[in-house]
Amino acid sequence: MKIQRLAAALCATSLLLASGCQTNPAAPGQGGVLNGLSSALSGNGGKGNGLADGIRDVIDGTTAVFKDYSGADQQALGFEFSSVLLGARPLLRNDAVQRYVNQVGRWVAMQAERPLDKDGKEINFAWRFGVINSDAVNAYATPGGYVFVTVGLMRQLNSEAELAGVLAHEIAHVMRGHYLVAMKKSGFTQIAGGIVRAKADNAQLSEAVVNAVRNIYAKGLDQSDEFDADRQGLLYAARAGYAPAGLPTVLRMYAAKGSKNDSNYQMLFGTHPAPAERAAKLETLLGGKFGAATGATNEARFAAIRRMLR
Repeated sequence: MKIQRLAAALCATSLLLASGCQTNPAAPGQGGVLNGLSSALSGNGGKGNGLADGIRDVIDGTTAVFKDYSGADQQALGFEFSSVLLGARPLLRNDAVQRYVNQVGRWVAMQAERPLDKDGKEINFAWRFGVINSDAVNAYATPGGYVFVTVGLMRQLNSEAELAGVLAHEIAHVMRGHYLVAMKKSGFTQIAGGIVRAKADNAQLSEAVVNAVRNIYAKGLDQSDEFDADRQGLLYAARAGYAPAGLPTVLRMYAAKGSKNDSNYQMLFGTHPAPAERAAKLETLLGGKFGAATGATNEARFAAIRRMLR
């Protein structure tokens, strides 16, 4: 199927899903968690130190990353990146599941600080979340706010808090501009410009562009970016009112069940740091600044959705 038709299908599906996403999925005590974490992380007159410097530097840290791309440019990039992903595996045909993941994802995304574009304006991402019909255990993000999880991953999760943690990690990749950095490091800046121009001209993307996008996902992001997304994701999920242990629990599941030799985990293990190491770093935070944070897990509601995947 041509890239344009895939992109059109994604757009149509996103509009359908958006119609059911007007309320947050739980709002489970998010005010108390948000206020408590904000106070804990903003000591010394709001300047912070130690962990605070690592957690609360989103605006300053991402401004430079986004200086070459407007919000519209990133939307064009994300649209075409998504088309390449969906060219390999389509979205799951289940509106209830897709709507649910969109609800959780959008609520978590609301908790993230907005980065600035090349003109110094806040970027308001048009977030779109989807479940890809694949047995592989993985999750993906693109520039511009497209986030996907696989059916294989959904089947392995046990709570909404775990799903929120995974989505928060991917949201952090978008908010921190990690894929934009990866394009520059890989020499794909001109490719990115070509995608933006092709989108503006409604032209068909070249095979070179498609291969470049595939290469970025096959290679993966820098390990430092993955650790960064873990830390930020932990914060976003906790701000949304979810138990902050959600993401570390998922990472421990990866370590226990997966391996490089398992085809369903192969790409995940090949493009990320060891899950046990990632979990250990986050568990240090859980025992420190996040020690007093509690939140919802919503196992029953998630289990009802997971049954729809059988």
